[in-house]
Amino acid sequence: MRVLLFFNELSCTVVLPKEKVDDAMKQFVGVLRKIAAQRGDTALISELKLAEVELAPGYYLGEWSGRPANRDLWRWIRGLQNRAPFSSVLPPGAEDGAEYFWEGRPAKGLGAAHLMDGAAVSLPVAPAWGVPWVRARCETLTDDPDGDIHEDYVEVRHASAPDHVDVHHEWISAAGISELLHGSEIWEARADLYPHLLFLPQTEQQFAELEPRWVVPGARELLRINETIGQWDPARSTAPAWRSHVTPESASRKHHCEFEDFDGVVRLFDLHGRFTPNPGRVYFRLVPEQRKATIAHVGRKLGA
Repeated sequence: MRVLLFFNELSCTVVLPKEKVDDAMKQFVGVLRKIAAQRGDTALISELKLAEVELAPGYYLGEWSGRPANRDLWRWIRGLQNRAPFSSVLPPGAEDGAEYFWEGRPAKGLGAAHLMDGAAVSLPVAPAWGVPWVRARCETLTDDPDGDIHEDYVEVRHASAPDHVDVHHEWISAAGISELLHGSEIWEARADLYPHLLFLPQTEQQFAELEPRWVVPGARELLRINETIGQWDPARSTAPAWRSHVTPESASRKHHCEFEDFDGVVRLFDLHGRFTPNPGRVYFRLVPEQRKATIAHVGRKLGA
């Protein structure tokens, strides 16, 4: 699982003084940092080696990164690129029969973002890139024996400013979840997907044994709980404003919800969210002093 960001090479064609480009790079890095703060598995993908990218005609990223003030930022950007799941802008065969254009110019980064359900990221150097969605033209070969080309316009997810990241907040949170096949993948990605949740040790085995029909629904319910906890201020409210149907267990069933916590103390984990097909459940307890929740059970309804 990854949040895939594709560098929009078309945002590097504007003639600007180096100082202006440096300012644009500061905002660009800010955008990357904001996305990575939400998902630690964010990856940056570029058709060219980053050091060979021309930020503006005659001004290469290699020159920018060589300045002492930018070296730490450069290492951090390289770290994002090292997380890319493939070495080229697209995995082999992904773009067969499809070409993307923006205002008549080939658009590799925009096309890759659309094909891979990712987002394009741009330097904020022109009004055209000051939007959270970019319209591109896609040409695809039809099945017609004459090799006719079908032309369509698509909207590509895009960010060049911090407020664009806010527009795509839900997508960033859920990126890759629909591709999950096994519960063990949820466990492996838990730190990136659910930064506001803690998981008791026994949940690792529960994820490994999770029924296939429950993998994606369970991952999405955990995501809703995580998002709610992230917006919760325990100083203002004793309970979060849940985004899904979360309730405490009934008095007659609370004995099913007692688990040994991290510190060895047995506590009640009777808050539970639901996921279908029934009776999928997530049992947890709030940890207000950490502004988190601890998950004790994921799977079939306890006692059912």
